[in-house]
Amino acid sequence: MVSILIDPIDMPSRDKFINEFVATNAPVIVRGLDYSADQWQPDALRSRIGDLTALVYGTLFDLEDVQTLEDYLDNWFGLDGDMEEDVPYVRWYNQLKDVEFSWGDEAFGRVAPLWRIPSCLPTDNFVVPVSRANAGADPVRDAFPYRGLLVAARGARTRMHRDPFCSDAVVCQFYGKKEVALYHPKRAQELTKESDGTSFGGFVDVRAEALDRISVEPDFYGTVGPGEMVYIPHGWLHDVIAVEDSVSITWNFVHAKAASKFAEYLATGFDGDPEFEVLQYFHRPLGNPKISASEIASYHFGAR
Repeated sequence: MVSILIDPIDMPSRDKFINEFVATNAPVIVRGLDYSADQWQPDALRSRIGDLTALVYGTLFDLEDVQTLEDYLDNWFGLDGDMEEDVPYVRWYNQLKDVEFSWGDEAFGRVAPLWRIPSCLPTDNFVVPVSRANAGADPVRDAFPYRGLLVAARGARTRMHRDPFCSDAVVCQFYGKKEVALYHPKRAQELTKESDGTSFGGFVDVRAEALDRISVEPDFYGTVGPGEMVYIPHGWLHDVIAVEDSVSITWNFVHAKAASKFAEYLATGFDGDPEFEVLQYFHRPLGNPKISASEIASYHFGAR
């Protein structure tokens, strides 16, 4: 097969984005983000949030260390030479569960003045997070599943995975560049090495032979630079590597326009999924902190 290079497109209208990409489950890179570029430079971030405790992760979402962002920047940013393997990266999540943890809500609060939601993205008609038709939700100020502030030195990566409970993902790039390789959902079985029952593990490592070369041809690939975002629809497997020191923000959602796979997940795929607890947390507005899959389905789809 021949990989297709994703060339960035100019910021589309919201209706165009929803109908041509969300509804059809098609990946895309969009340029034209509205953000304060100078405030996402490493020295500016050091001044704004460098004192905060940062969670440092490995290539498959495994927590490796806890240190201040300032310490991470001192240790990992600005290194010369070839890309190193197993470079860790900072990932601050907004709160996802009712547990004590070093959540990133304060970091998100401090950087909120520095960026705006891409104008093409939906702000209502979400299934996850829970949102009635006209309620509205904005990832700049509101918690979303897996909303993460990512500070990644060159060579840091997230190995191939797919995102939980059939949710879509967005990555907004504010500093540096990342390379993204995307694999169609129908190739999941082909690319599974040994299923571990999660969304994050069990897939082949497509960069095992060399960091700068993909050994399994992706369906789509592209580079995401400052002022651009990549949209990764549900089910698409993806491998992401920082080819430059990088700062970005990511989050997940399920939109009403593309919720059929989410409905299937609630009917058949949730059992034993450790990420179902996150889904329950984001349905707290319904009044039941341990809401069941059938109750979620009934609320959204009228299932019984």
